[in-house]
Amino acid sequence: MKTLISFQDIEVTLSGQTLVIANNKIRRELDLSSGAPRTVSLQDAQGMEFANPAKADADLAFIAMYPAGMDPAIPWAVTDISAEKVPESFRDSEHVKVAISMREEVSETEYLREYIIYPGFPAISVRNAIRPKVLPILYWTPRGNLDQDLYRPDIRESRADSILCAEGFLPEKTVSFAGRTDYHDELMKEHKADQEYLNGNLLFCKNSSGAGFLYLQEAPPSGERRDMETCDFRVKDGEIHSCSWGIHPSEIRPGKTFRGYRHDLLVYHSDEERDALLKAFLKKRFSAKPYSVMVNPWGCGHFPQLVSETFLIDEMKAAAEVGATHYQIDDAWQEGGSLAELSSKNRHITEKFWRISQERLNGTFAPIMKAAKEAGILPGLWMAPSFNCEYQDWKAFAERVLELHGEYGFNAFKIDSVMIRTYEAEENLRSLLEYVREKTNGEVYFNLDTTNGQRPGYFLFLEYGNIFLENRYVCHLWGVGYHPEKTLRSLWRLAKYMRPQELQIEVPYAGDINPEFYAQKPWCPPQTYPQDYWAAIAMFANPLLWFAPSTVKPEDRAGIRAVMEIHKTHRDAIFAGEIHPVGQEPDGKAFTGLLSHNAETGKAYLILYREAGAEAEKAELLLPQTRASQWKRIAGSGSVATGETGKIGVTMPRTSYLMLESV
Repeated sequence: MKTLISFQDIEVTLSGQTLVIANNKIRRELDLSSGAPRTVSLQDAQGMEFANPAKADADLAFIAMYPAGMDPAIPWAVTDISAEKVPESFRDSEHVKVAISMREEVSETEYLREYIIYPGFPAISVRNAIRPKVLPILYWTPRGNLDQDLYRPDIRESRADSILCAEGFLPEKTVSFAGRTDYHDELMKEHKADQEYLNGNLLFCKNSSGAGFLYLQEAPPSGERRDMETCDFRVKDGEIHSCSWGIHPSEIRPGKTFRGYRHDLLVYHSDEERDALLKAFLKKRFSAKPYSVMVNPWGCGHFPQLVSETFLIDEMKAAAEVGATHYQIDDAWQEGGSLAELSSKNRHITEKFWRISQERLNGTFAPIMKAAKEAGILPGLWMAPSFNCEYQDWKAFAERVLELHGEYGFNAFKIDSVMIRTYEAEENLRSLLEYVREKTNGEVYFNLDTTNGQRPGYFLFLEYGNIFLENRYVCHLWGVGYHPEKTLRSLWRLAKYMRPQELQIEVPYAGDINPEFYAQKPWCPPQTYPQDYWAAIAMFANPLLWFAPSTVKPEDRAGIRAVMEIHKTHRDAIFAGEIHPVGQEPDGKAFTGLLSHNAETGKAYLILYREAGAEAEKAELLLPQTRASQWKRIAGSGSVATGETGKIGVTMPRTSYLMLESV
């Protein structure tokens, strides 16, 4: 037996045709005899077996290309195996990477498969690459159903990873996420895993004892992927294929390397452990970006008409008065005109487009930055790279970002109008984000807009920034519109499977409400809830103040600031824990909330909401993630009626919130 690497509790060993990748929490054993890895065992620290060794085929395949072991006349061979320690960076936590190089001899296609394992954590991730000399044999046009007629070989999906479930383990559910949030209020959906073809970024399997494993696909939402296959997972005869390389076969070019999405595999013993491990994994996988209370004035509905040097100087002062930490100058600062020049007129963008407007801003941000510094506000900026040329000009755009960072101190850039329609576009966009983060040693980060287009979504590119989740207006007569009940529901549901620390959650200004828009809506008027309730919805995320603060009444600025100051005072402690939804799912009639629990210290924070339609003034909520039983009020209205380990009883008035910390 040969030890390829030993680092902390990680051991990677090779014995004949058997490769073992393990730490003290997880062990994966791979048979390499077919020329590619085949999982014959997947165990946890207690030796529980999650995989069946009777698995017949290799763990990876590319659509309509011969996989290892399918045909003896088309052999595969392992050409190299290596292992290395990868230090912590903005890209990932410290880990070990194991690389297996393979070659299919007939087509002369080269494959690379990488495994990523962290010290002391029950997860192993994989990602694959392919470098072909030929194209797959299939049609990719749907006309005349040609795309269904010819697959040689008959491999109809690209398989990034696969497991044959051990006896007793069955697929339980998948979880899908909706991008293009301009059109959707249902941002997360859970689906029973009772079909062969399944969609979602997450798939969960479990046995009768509650033990199980999950796959997380670091890929765009299902509805925005480019893969030819229409499923994200395929389940047949107990075998689970985690599909989606993110590479359509029509994009393959001989002699070029194409790298697929990363797929993460975690094992656990209970639903409670599953929920905690998923959050812990996401924290480990994606480094923390600066948190913010960010003003984005686009939400006022007429920002371009307001833009001037004087206006933005006033805005910086007013941003401080609402308790903001950042102010992001949105579309209209640039010389080239509005986003519509790119997104509607399909203008070819040159470097002149991203110069500072002479007409509106005298060609400089200097006086505005001076005002921001005096007000204690950090500047942010909106930009939109050139999707209409697949970001082939990414280097020039990145250099302009670096110029604006160096000259004016912009660290937070909102990236809008993204369309990753092709592999080339995605790789160029990745290069842009990577280059800027690398050149600034992670100082610059991006707010990745997921509101429209074809975008990274909820689990892709999070090493480069956080998520600008929604455009929800109160001022227009169009769009899906803001309502506090809808925003709370979206956050509560996403918090099941995501870290709210990665989300910007909008807080519009009630004074901007257009009553005509809401007159025919089925919801109660949004002003049924006070402005501080709107603000408190974002307390356990990154508040996005979605208005122009200089247009807000002074007394309303003070009210918003009061909530933001509470957020900033407790934010580091809240975000140090993992945030989970508690209570009923928000539906306008719920007693609901969010719980932050720090597993290392035991410290917990709780924010509760009583919606307008909740009839009872008292409620008892289960808190399975924490053992806290004594609570102290921080803010809001109401009181703790009873407190014991794992539950809490509260009394609250309608349309109010109550924020508590454990003592």
